[in-house]
Amino acid sequence: MTADQEREQSSSERMVAAMRESAARLNGIIQSAMDAIITVDERQDILIFNPAAELMFGCAAVDVRGTPLDQFIPLRLRDAHRDHIQRFAHTGVTTRRMGAQGAIVGLRANGEEFPMEVSISQVSVGGRKLFTAILRDITARKHAEDTLRESAERYQRLVELVPDAIWIERDNRIAFLNRACVQLLGSDSVVRVLGKSPLDFIHPDFHAIAAARRERLAAAQETTPLMEKRIVRLDGEVRDVEIAEAGFHEEGSVAFLAVLRDVTDRKATERDMQESREQLRHLSASLQEVREEEKSRIARELHDELGQALTGLKMDLARLVSQLAPEQHGAREQADTMKALIENTVASVRRIATELRPLMLDDLGLVATVEWLVNDFTKRSGIAVDLDMPERVLEVDARVSTALFRVLQEALTNVARHAGASRVHIELVSSGDEVQLVVSDNGKGIGVASHDAPKTFGLLGMRERAAMLGGELTVDSDPGAGTRVMMIVPREPRTRAPQ
Repeated sequence: MTADQEREQSSSERMVAAMRESAARLNGIIQSAMDAIITVDERQDILIFNPAAELMFGCAAVDVRGTPLDQFIPLRLRDAHRDHIQRFAHTGVTTRRMGAQGAIVGLRANGEEFPMEVSISQVSVGGRKLFTAILRDITARKHAEDTLRESAERYQRLVELVPDAIWIERDNRIAFLNRACVQLLGSDSVVRVLGKSPLDFIHPDFHAIAAARRERLAAAQETTPLMEKRIVRLDGEVRDVEIAEAGFHEEGSVAFLAVLRDVTDRKATERDMQESREQLRHLSASLQEVREEEKSRIARELHDELGQALTGLKMDLARLVSQLAPEQHGAREQADTMKALIENTVASVRRIATELRPLMLDDLGLVATVEWLVNDFTKRSGIAVDLDMPERVLEVDARVSTALFRVLQEALTNVARHAGASRVHIELVSSGDEVQLVVSDNGKGIGVASHDAPKTFGLLGMRERAAMLGGELTVDSDPGAGTRVMMIVPREPRTRAPQ
């Protein structure tokens, strides 16, 4: 053998060795691949069937080599598959991904169908075309996708049923809204709203607030407290809404979810109710003034007319008694009885007149009247009273003076009737433009349910007296810890009943 022949033989041997090594390496890759790999010839008979394919289709490679590939394709799809392979063979394209419009359906040896992704390539070897398919079972992924899609559809239906308006904002544009939101924004279709900025609908007065809330949401990604805003509909109508917002991560950016509730009608009702309450309060104040005036008039008539008449009757009776003879014992006894009756009647008239309205409240002022009321309360109830009034003269509006006296009168009546107290502390002081009355006792106290109950007209009346003057009355009490009533009112009423 010549040297050239030896070199040629050596080169051929190295080439064969390299090809064998390459084939072995390729076979190792095919055998160890995690994806199924199947190679078929032009007749679609199986040449290569790796272990991953054995697991995928549930059969051994030795049993399927040389058999048709159709056995792993559902019967209804076999003709379409053969046509697809024939067209692919004539394109000259070396690789193609099958099922671009959807998953390919495979058939396991046990008859079970399953979805898979397939990438196919063709190559000519020795004048023969070979087709190699790399297959991946996507059953789990399809199940997850179907589950997610069903969940999304279910949530979509739920969101559409929610009566509150909902929108989702991405990149300062409305990317989603439900049917209630379409109606709230005054639109007849979703298309007219999608893509618009939320600021197109939020009233300009709230733009700064909206921007600040977006910054907080973007930083913290949490739900903001419910707040009231106004929106401007597409037709220009302004509506009052309650809005809650939340920020969340989506595709690398922050999106915002807003839930809006139209409270325009509720706000209008609240305004009407507030106006009605104010009108009722004005009416109540007018009635209070009328009652106080009527009580004052009746008290003065009782004191001046009936009191004077009884006093005159008493004097006439004394004159008649002085003219009786000593032996007229029966007449003198009758006269004594009449005198006692007249004196009792005078006392009753004075008591009734005082309870209607102490005339000293108008004549001597609030401080003197409070002192008289406290002394009378102690005398009648036997309960000790500590009176703290730094000022001897308290210059306040007549209506304020009346309200303070009536509240103190009601508070002391409650103490006598319900508290079971042995001591009461009363403080009446002025500070600036306000007057403060505090009545505290060491009695058994009242529960929250009791002093907030709708039938506690005494407490309700005291609160209304304070409110009508632009003041406030509070009651602090716990069972066994006594009760503290505090009234703070301005020297000059802030609200006045219409004349």
